[in-house]
Amino acid sequence: MKHNCIIILLIIILPIVVCAETDFTIPLKHRVIQEKSLQSHKLPIGTKLSNINFTTLGDNKHRLTDLVSKGPVVFVFLSAECPVAQRYAMRLKRMHTEFSKKQVTIVGVYSNENDSIDDVKSYLKKAEYSFPIIKDIDGSLARHLRATMTPQAHLIDKSGVLRYRGPIDDNRYVTRVKHNYLKDAIVAVLNGKPVPIKETPAFGCTIHLPDIPIKKQNTYNIHIQQIIQNTKNIIYVIVISLKW
Repeated sequence: MKHNCIIILLIIILPIVVCAETDFTIPLKHRVIQEKSLQSHKLPIGTKLSNINFTTLGDNKHRLTDLVSKGPVVFVFLSAECPVAQRYAMRLKRMHTEFSKKQVTIVGVYSNENDSIDDVKSYLKKAEYSFPIIKDIDGSLARHLRATMTPQAHLIDKSGVLRYRGPIDDNRYVTRVKHNYLKDAIVAVLNGKPVPIKETPAFGCTIHLPDIPIKKQNTYNIHIQQIIQNTKNIIYVIVISLKW
């Protein structure tokens, strides 16, 4: 009975989302939401980034220009409530252990409006990350880098240029991983070589950012966007329920 109800709900909701939102899909490989390969709103690879200042949960203030002067920086967008992002905890800790010795800085970013500071701190007690963590309260960092998913990585080289954008690897199940996109990109940047795969669609959970002040005439578009976002999150939960 439970599965019948879920299937009926999917039949009702999916056509609405397909018609209203074309930036995401649900491929059979991942069975979770994934970016479509072509999106006009992405930050182009090769973009020079500057004026990014942030404060970590440990109340340490950083400037991107200072960090990249030491080595490449990776912003990884995460979520305390996304099951896919949670599967990457151990992989991220291994990468931090391996690359921190080579002056690579990994920074975890929590931009979801639904992730309160307390939620993030509670999850971090279990994840035990030793790299810096940001609670992107107003979503400004996610908007600046145009992040859309969790988990999603943005690799910036020592000159402050975006060199890779996408998932950490190609499968949320570590035993099925065939391509380590982020690790390969970091190694290439450290060795001064071209990144083999500069960009690939991220998969997992969509980032739900806090609303920002807007002009009155744009209110309708924001409301529609909010409905679409909420609907996508419902579909994600439904898909996960079907799988489990």
